[in-house]
Amino acid sequence: MAKKSRQADRQRGRAESTGRTPSGGEALAGWFKKEVSRRTASQRLGKGLAWASAFGMAGVSLYKFAVDDEDEISYDSLELQRKEGWDVGSTNKPLVFNVGLQKQVDSAGRPFASDLVDPNRLIEIYQPGSSQWQPFFVPTLLQSLSQKSLQQQIRALSTPEMDETHKRAEGLRELISQAENATQTLIISDLPGPASIALGAALADTADIIPVFDNWPHPLGVVHAHETLAAMVYYANEVAAKKAQRKPNAPAVMLLDSQRLAPYTDDSTQFDNRYLAKIPPADQLKQRGITSIIYLVRDEKQQQELDDINDDFVEYNKNGINVRMLRLWDFAPYDEQVTTPVPGATPAVVRETHYYYGGSPLSHWWFYNNYFYRPYPTVVVVRGGQGVSLPRSSGPPAIRPPAYRPVSRPTIFSAARVGGASGIGRTRPSGFGRTSVRMSGGRVTGTRAGRSGSFGRGGGWFGG
Repeated sequence: MAKKSRQADRQRGRAESTGRTPSGGEALAGWFKKEVSRRTASQRLGKGLAWASAFGMAGVSLYKFAVDDEDEISYDSLELQRKEGWDVGSTNKPLVFNVGLQKQVDSAGRPFASDLVDPNRLIEIYQPGSSQWQPFFVPTLLQSLSQKSLQQQIRALSTPEMDETHKRAEGLRELISQAENATQTLIISDLPGPASIALGAALADTADIIPVFDNWPHPLGVVHAHETLAAMVYYANEVAAKKAQRKPNAPAVMLLDSQRLAPYTDDSTQFDNRYLAKIPPADQLKQRGITSIIYLVRDEKQQQELDDINDDFVEYNKNGINVRMLRLWDFAPYDEQVTTPVPGATPAVVRETHYYYGGSPLSHWWFYNNYFYRPYPTVVVVRGGQGVSLPRSSGPPAIRPPAYRPVSRPTIFSAARVGGASGIGRTRPSGFGRTSVRMSGGRVTGTRAGRSGSFGRGGGWFGG
């Protein structure tokens, strides 16, 4: 009975997750390309030629023995998961959450409910509100929840890093929400997945957030996509409520996972679910009125953009779109006394912590000097329930932006763009995001997490 249930689960998952998406998924036909090992190809070729010589039917014989033998094939990991199940090859292994705690309540304080792991509802919440940004939304990670067995392991995830990111992002929100030209700048957040989601939640009433997570979780996944997914569950109700308050003409913030290129050692204990970020090409940004990019990173430890988007950023500069780096940790905590009115009583004076650019109210204004935004004549922050005018800096710069400029450099991703200038992404190097499997008669009969490890066989639907 359990075997039949699991088969039905995977069939449903495949049916629900193969639809086209507005993220240009039709250009990813390369997912189905198989790379046969040299050893296997040589053996098959020798066998086929022998029979071809005997029967004089080379084409038929080569095809017949290519499919009748058990072949070792390098398969795109995501497509393999869609075909055989999210936990292919590791059906008895649970997901391990290395950070934070899975909670029974979300960021809005609501009890965890089953609808929080419904992929259709989450896609509705997290997709951009503006039609102009819809083509760049990548719902792949959310679509993985069409697999019921994955739903059963996902809860709301909260971590100290997420909480700290959300607080610092509130300082950024104060500034971009009061800029006259905010829609001309695209913010690209390249933080670890859960932190990027926290930043998006903090900005959701001010900006149109665009998740770009293009993989599925796996028990042995080198990219911990399940933690990003659980963070999306945690902030879902908060994002939905803020999205309803957002103005129609809102600036855009693209959310990436900086762990998408996590180190992979071809180990039998790892599943290669790495992927490339899909960010818009320069011409598409210019059509949408974008004149500048803010590349948002955590702190000074990161000095340049990740390898898979180097070519894109260089092209932005060549096409007149300026790119600057912003460190979120430049929004630092500042303790201040705040007077709160109390009806019929003496106003209460309390001490609160707020996050300012440069760590002080006196340096907050320098954000406008250092980046591309024009503030309204008077910028107001809310303290103690009251609006307080933010002072314009008059002294020397208290903080400067990082000395950053995208420069072309050789990377393993330096290759032609898939689909020309369509913004789909760059070609992947051999072996990137792929898994070795054995196939016989068109069926997967074995898999291994590391391409150099030994094959494992399963029972039921998997092994046969």
